[in-house]
Amino acid sequence: MKLLHNITAKKPVVREKYDKAEVVQCYLMIGLQIIGLLLVTLYPICWAIRLAWYYYDGVLSSTRFVGFENFITIFTKDTVYWRTWLTTIKFTLMKLPIELPFAMFIALLLNAKIKAKGFFRSVFFLPTLIGSAIIGVIFFSLFDYFGIMNAILKSLGIISSSIDWFADPSKAMLVLVLGSVWSTFGSNVLYFLAALKNIPSEVYESADLDGASKFVVFFKITLPMIAPILQMILLLSINGTLHVGDFVLVMTAGGPSGSTHTVMSYIINSFVPGFAVEQGVNIGYGCALSLVTSVFMTIIAIAYMKISTRLANMY
Repeated sequence: MKLLHNITAKKPVVREKYDKAEVVQCYLMIGLQIIGLLLVTLYPICWAIRLAWYYYDGVLSSTRFVGFENFITIFTKDTVYWRTWLTTIKFTLMKLPIELPFAMFIALLLNAKIKAKGFFRSVFFLPTLIGSAIIGVIFFSLFDYFGIMNAILKSLGIISSSIDWFADPSKAMLVLVLGSVWSTFGSNVLYFLAALKNIPSEVYESADLDGASKFVVFFKITLPMIAPILQMILLLSINGTLHVGDFVLVMTAGGPSGSTHTVMSYIINSFVPGFAVEQGVNIGYGCALSLVTSVFMTIIAIAYMKISTRLANMY
């Protein structure tokens, strides 16, 4: 009986002792990242949230607490802000149906047995390494009234005279979409390639033995098996597209007549010191706009994850 009691008795929990020198070394290794997170991310966020309740134009003597006034103005008077949301959604709906299928098509080609895969992967990923502001300058030069694109179209006989791409809202939006697709689709190509590499080759071999066509293989095997990764790619693409701002400012500056301003480009162009056209703007109101925008984007991300749960369980 005593032996049974000894066997069934709980053993004392032995806590693993950590070497203090190793703990200090680990914290030193991530110290710069922690400092960067606190100073570059968390502090500016807290600073902006605090100023959202103030009138602040950069002059301390004129700073005053206004409570909900900034937020009331956003929801009752600032029609431009809500119009930029419509432009942002339009931009997103135009860009993603072009970018994602194109990125998947390129990934399928690179996943096949072709020569110089590494070279082509580098070529398609290269635009991602270029700053969005530089890409904006490149595409502005390409589609300028005296730019290369008009010269090519005239030489091919497609147009008889140069097109002012940035004078018409629809044409300016088209150029923005093309430039944005070119700058970001390389990342999605790599994501799709990584997802395709995780599909066992035996699955394709079995489908080939069964005589399945490439169309059936793609929709019945490839797409369902990469669905969880596709869910995250869509989330990242939606989030990245909604945050487009500096690219728009460099290429169109929101023109013509503010018709191509996205939410972020409007906030930057109107309320960020150094970018704002007017002097002495209410930076506190800009902080309130940023806070409201962050809440809306969070809601969009949560709603998307709720709606897209079926993708994660597709296979």
